[in-house]
Amino acid sequence: MRSPFRSLLSVLTSAAPAGLLAAALAVWSVATPAHAEDHGKPAAKADAKAKPGAKNGKAKLMLGSPMTKVRFSEPAFPLTDDGTYRSFMDRILDEYGRRCVRQEQFGWEIAKDDQERLDYIFQGTMANYGRLGYLLGEIHPKSVTDPETLAFLADRNKERYLLVWTPLESSVLFMMCDTAAKDAKADQPKSAPKK
Repeated sequence: MRSPFRSLLSVLTSAAPAGLLAAALAVWSVATPAHAEDHGKPAAKADAKAKPGAKNGKAKLMLGSPMTKVRFSEPAFPLTDDGTYRSFMDRILDEYGRRCVRQEQFGWEIAKDDQERLDYIFQGTMANYGRLGYLLGEIHPKSVTDPETLAFLADRNKERYLLVWTPLESSVLFMMCDTAAKDAKADQPKSAPKK
């Protein structure tokens, strides 16, 4: 597999176990049909029939994260979780005394050799976090063993998010979750003042 984020680490001043990557690829292949790119490449036709309720047979794309209110540099496919992504993020957060409260995950299909597009998606999206006032810090949790997976903490207005980028063979996976301290009560709002 290529090293998609190597050039990006210095710009922004780790990794999934093999089972997670296999599971992510399996979920990715089931959850996302082929789609056309706006990069002068011929459109690939989806083999699967359109889901009921889908408009014109096209898969739903998201312009940004509803949770963090950050726009992606290119629309992404929203992905569902069978518990694998949540478990992976919880293992990372456990090292920092935090837990995942809410989560989102997105994916982009990328040709194997399209480093330029991969850079555009990653750099543009991470730059948008900075533009909206998020303070980003790369972390190196012990639970992340794949050197191509990057994990960040994004802080803004007393909120802390975990952002995890994982490149796959022909796609990239972006997982994120809103975090809370492990000892914080689950039913108490994070912003509630202490008396």
